[in-house]
Amino acid sequence: MTRVCIVGAGAVGGYVGAHMTRAGVDTILVDAWPEHVEAMRAKGLSVAGMNGAGAVDTPVRALHIGDVPQLLREVPIDVAFIAVKAYDTEWATQLILPYLAPTACVVSLQNGINEETIAAIAGWGRTLGCSVSALAAELVAPGRIVRNSPLGDEKKAGMRIGELHGQVTPRAQMLAALLAHGDSCKVTPNLWGERWSKLTINAMRNGVCALTGLTGKQRDTNDVARDLTIRLGSSSIRVGRALGLALEPVGGLDLDLLARAESDTRAREAITTMIMEVANSRSDGQRPSMGQDIRKGRRTETEYINGLVARRGEEVGIDVTCHRRVNEIIKRIEKGELMPSPDLLQAIVA
Repeated sequence: MTRVCIVGAGAVGGYVGAHMTRAGVDTILVDAWPEHVEAMRAKGLSVAGMNGAGAVDTPVRALHIGDVPQLLREVPIDVAFIAVKAYDTEWATQLILPYLAPTACVVSLQNGINEETIAAIAGWGRTLGCSVSALAAELVAPGRIVRNSPLGDEKKAGMRIGELHGQVTPRAQMLAALLAHGDSCKVTPNLWGERWSKLTINAMRNGVCALTGLTGKQRDTNDVARDLTIRLGSSSIRVGRALGLALEPVGGLDLDLLARAESDTRAREAITTMIMEVANSRSDGQRPSMGQDIRKGRRTETEYINGLVARRGEEVGIDVTCHRRVNEIIKRIEKGELMPSPDLLQAIVA
């Protein structure tokens, strides 16, 4: 039997881990939040789904990061999913590395593009990536996760996993089958394109919610906020293409239209319609991860999302002023210098 360890049992890691455990997969969940670990040990993981989709209640095996050394006396891990915040990637990979089987692989199940960081530690031949394309969830309390998006399907897979070299391997197919216990998952031969496409969705949505305090639906129905998301998405698509990436459809948006939306009125109108269709498919309380982080007083992944787009855009000569401003304002909010408010939008779009 394949033995799995998920390092980071938050919204996505916990969701996937609960479903794998329920399906009979030998799964270990590792997390740094003591209350969450104790709740999982005492009562298991409870996942509420949107209209019941993806809901599960199951006992799980949970370890605090300080308990991980006990794995030395157990059968080695076959698959390690890294599901922590992007800025925690290095230590999380180092943490689980000594307990992996010689043929084990390590999979990034994160926002941002962290495969190179993992590969530098675990080895390029052991590293894969998974783009969480259509799964929105929140860890609302210790041991409790809420999914705020519908399940994916064959056309719009919830997750897409791939090898760094792009080949469709038996290993990648095995991992897709594991992930499919929680949502639809397909193997992609274009991981880097998938990654930048998902980065674009995060860069146009997450930061705007973080700096305004709005939910996803409130952001998309606010004219100024929605206009900013379109500008952020448009520039991110153009950066990805300037980097030579073949971007993939994601988030229910037409990428060609999005790329033109800053300068083409018809493209902007069409993208606005698509954004509203996506907004109406999610729950009223859906809030992307960076918005959740700000509400909980935690550090966000802004440097690995809008900050990354800004750095890459400057390298290829694309105007990424909005990404840079979003990144700077969110960092000031993290420090307590500013409070989240829709009023902050004016400093970005001016």
